[in-house]
Amino acid sequence: MPNDDAKAHPDISVTDELDPGDVAVITDGLRAYDLSQTGYYDFRPLAVFVRDPQTGKVVGGLHGRSEFGLVYVAWLFLPEDLRRLGIGSRVLAMAEEEGRRRGCTRIALTTLSIEAPGFYQKQGYDIAATIDCDPPGLTRYYMTKRLAPLGGRFGGTTP
Repeated sequence: MPNDDAKAHPDISVTDELDPGDVAVITDGLRAYDLSQTGYYDFRPLAVFVRDPQTGKVVGGLHGRSEFGLVYVAWLFLPEDLRRLGIGSRVLAMAEEEGRRRGCTRIALTTLSIEAPGFYQKQGYDIAATIDCDPPGLTRYYMTKRLAPLGGRFGGTTP
């Protein structure tokens, strides 16, 4: 059967130019599969923006997503002049709080050894894994933190 042969030998290519329609085939397909397996799909984008008070323009912040009880931080950036002022801690705490509101119990992110693993550890993040990268000496850290439920550990009551 010609149709079976075409399925067995699809055209497979690699690109760095992503067509939104092509990407949607993958994301929509995975979303449908996840929904069929779990019975729900709760993906939501998440962002915390830091704006210049005079211009209102975004100068930094965080963006990621929440789904299946996990907040994932894809990117966190602050310009050099806004670092070491407690702003990064506030941005991360706001993302964690929003994750709790969404019912998430964990938050995860990656960072490089040249970026901020020490900052995240100070915020209570644990190193889940590391991977050596190039150039030699560069390491990627996979980090997680457990989020306490809103209202405290025992649903709003103290023991």
